Amino acid sequence: MNFKLLTTALSLASTVNGFKLDFPSSSVLAKPSYSVTAKPSASGSKLPSPVQTAGFNETIYKEFTQHSPKMFVINMFSLEEEPFLESYDFVHEFEIPGLSPIYNTIHCDKDYELCQVTTGEGEINAASTISALALSPVFNLTKTFFLIAGIAGISPHQGTIGDVTFARFAVQFLEYEVDARDMPSNWTTGYFALGTDQPGEYPVNIYGTEVFELNENLRDRALSLAQTAFLYNGTKANEEFRLTYNYAPANNTPKAIACDTLAGDTYWFGEDLDESFANYTSLITNGTATYCTTQQEDNATLEALIRAGSYGLIDFSRIVVMRSASDFTYSDHYSGNKSVEFFDHVYQGGITASLVNLVYASRPYIADVLENFETYDSGKYEPSNYIGDFFNTLEDDISKRTWGNPTWGTA
Repeated sequence: MNFKLLTTALSLASTVNGFKLDFPSSSVLAKPSYSVTAKPSASGSKLPSPVQTAGFNETIYKEFTQHSPKMFVINMFSLEEEPFLESYDFVHEFEIPGLSPIYNTIHCDKDYELCQVTTGEGEINAASTISALALSPVFNLTKTFFLIAGIAGISPHQGTIGDVTFARFAVQFLEYEVDARDMPSNWTTGYFALGTDQPGEYPVNIYGTEVFELNENLRDRALSLAQTAFLYNGTKANEEFRLTYNYAPANNTPKAIACDTLAGDTYWFGEDLDESFANYTSLITNGTATYCTTQQEDNATLEALIRAGSYGLIDFSRIVVMRSASDFTYSDHYSGNKSVEFFDHVYQGGITASLVNLVYASRPYIADVLENFETYDSGKYEPSNYIGDFFNTLEDDISKRTWGNPTWGTA
């Protein structure tokens, strides 16, 4: 810093419109006066005491020994957690600092082998809760397998209501957006990648959370087990609504399938957006990923886990992302200016199938991990593909990565 210029500037500023401004000396600035004792008010009542928080950590960490679950189920909100809480014998319930104010309880079975946490909906809630979990000394999560289990919208070109999807890639739509009324006439949506001028160009600026690649071998194991499970077909209305599409897989019965998931806080719908985000998913993964489901949390959850993984607090290769389809992203019969009518008023038959199938499809995998943990822990399903993010936070073998652009920069 040029102190001569700074002194000159202060001198020039010391007189404004004829008024002299007296700057306090540094000795005065360095010694502010603070009152450390609350004085009674004029009425004689005392000021309220500050909320005591410092002792909570000490208390909770004394009450609980450190636990090492074999499996941790991560749900996002009450409708997703309830089927798991009803299906498993969770006998331990407790809090750790940093959980959601409305989902502030962790559930574990008798031996703390299987545990469950609910993050709260949206990216901020997901990242905050999972950061708190990963950093909590109550748990040793270095060998834990994580199952992210939630519901999602699904593209009718990739699946149907009640499908259970298992992702290798989680993609976040971090993009520019211009009001659709102001976009060029040859654009279909107002979205285009960061640092670019128009849709279809690879992002120039990267934030780091746009793409996560997960352990494909573990994903395939969970998927193969899910494919042995019975899946609920849903209500009669679900069946009827599937048949409003004249093509597969939208008009098929539910299955467990491999395809990838898209995250963003915007709860969107409509055919043009579905096509745009499918193109973006393919673009940013160099054609490797296939978008099928849309949700609001997974990349935030994975960012919290990868940061913990970079310090050895969790093993990023032990994550499975499972999303069941609760609804379609659009209907062929309600396109264009009827998209809002479809979203607000068209009954697709309810989301019961997606909630039931979350448990049905995950049960074989959860049981397999718990019963054959030594096999999983030995590395039988360790990744042969690249795992991680854009920044290669985990310092994996970058030559295995099939996506990315060497010329990207940070924003």
